[in-house]
Amino acid sequence: MSRYYELIVRTKNTTKEELKKVIIDELGWRETYLDDTEFNGSGNLFGGVSEKEAHEEISEAIKELNPIAKVKTRWTYMESLPYEEYGDSVE
Repeated sequence: MSRYYELIVRTKNTTKEELKKVIIDELGWRETYLDDTEFNGSGNLFGGVSEKEAHEEISEAIKELNPIAKVKTRWTYMESLPYEEYGDSVE
């Protein structure tokens, strides 16, 4: 089973190349924005991996390249977003 997410990774003391190597090249997330301190993109978590476990994987991989890096992730589950409907009944 996979779950589709929007992922934002904010960092300190990193480079664009380090973020690209880990998040895009190694883990396969799709980029919508990338610079030296932020990645914004989308992708899937597979096999029951939790958001926290995925955060730890990303953080450890970035810190392996750059031990002084600081890493924060934000996960938005895109398959079941809350919504509001307005208007007349059309059923």
